Amino acid sequence: MKEYVEPITQFIEQAGWMGPLFFILFHLIRQVLFIPVLLICIVGGFLFGGVFGSIYSFIGLMGSSLSFYLLLSYFPWLHSRLARLKEKVLKKDPALNVWQLSLFRLVPFVHFHVLSFYAMEKSANITEYMKQSFIMNIPMAIVYTSFGNLLYNLNTVGLVILASSLILLMILSRNWSDQVVTR
Repeated sequence: MKEYVEPITQFIEQAGWMGPLFFILFHLIRQVLFIPVLLICIVGGFLFGGVFGSIYSFIGLMGSSLSFYLLLSYFPWLHSRLARLKEKVLKKDPALNVWQLSLFRLVPFVHFHVLSFYAMEKSANITEYMKQSFIMNIPMAIVYTSFGNLLYNLNTVGLVILASSLILLMILSRNWSDQVVTR
């Protein structure tokens, strides 16, 4: 994965005013290269800072959500594969709302497209799906991009506080997700 990310980030850094456009496009091709979303958002924090990186990541995530929806409409076999993956990840079919899906998006081990697939199945049409994606992508873009910016400017005390917070969040989300999935 590093062999894909490093040259692309160097290219984006050297692209000048076209860098944000290339970064947004990188969000779209990330799906094909199987690069985790959170890594791209963190790179956005490194390259563009917290505010602009979040904006560019959000635009890229929305484009990724739209292209995902369109891909599933054109390739039915992909739809059935994701249905099987969703069964493995979510076990039963929990009744998750868009806010819960937003929180699940912040958990690094939950697959981005499984949650998109869940939202797509619960949506009546593409407009409703894109509204849900809008809500689901905001926290992810802000948190992980800010995390990348924070890592870029981090000192030792900040690292200890951040690591402690992440451990606590992972413990709480694991307990919460176990309760939601087993119902």
